[in-house]
Amino acid sequence: EKMIYCFYLFDRNGVCLYYEDWNRSKKLMGEAEEQKLIFGLLFSLKASVAQMRPNASENKPAIEALHCYSTSSYKLHYFETPTGLRFLLLTDPGVPSLRECLRQVYSHIYVEYVVKNPIQPMGQPITCSYFVQALNKYVRGLPYFRSN
Repeated sequence: EKMIYCFYLFDRNGVCLYYEDWNRSKKLMGEAEEQKLIFGLLFSLKASVAQMRPNASENKPAIEALHCYSTSSYKLHYFETPTGLRFLLLTDPGVPSLRECLRQVYSHIYVEYVVKNPIQPMGQPITCSYFVQALNKYVRGLPYFRSN
């Protein structure tokens, strides 16, 4: 069954600014350890992808090189902004690319409710309830969202 499991938002230094869990049945480790593991995986994947590109000598930014990563049990969808914000969704492997959805989360939800919010400190974990509500409404409205 196609479903969305969870969302991560990291800053350029690997600090998790926001995490939301929807359809995960079990966690194998604590939240902080999992966040470090996911960011480390991203860092390694991004470096590998950048090195293996056939046209690596071009000046195209490496942030455009990694879109998703898939295993037999999950798929990691990835969008990175020029400022180094990293938006991730973990889904069932059968879900098609949600990169454009992550771009929408950045441009229409993050910018609107975090960047334009004077009481939300930049670079700090997101506590704005409007961001949380808008993200949940958007993700729950996607055709691949299913509840357990």
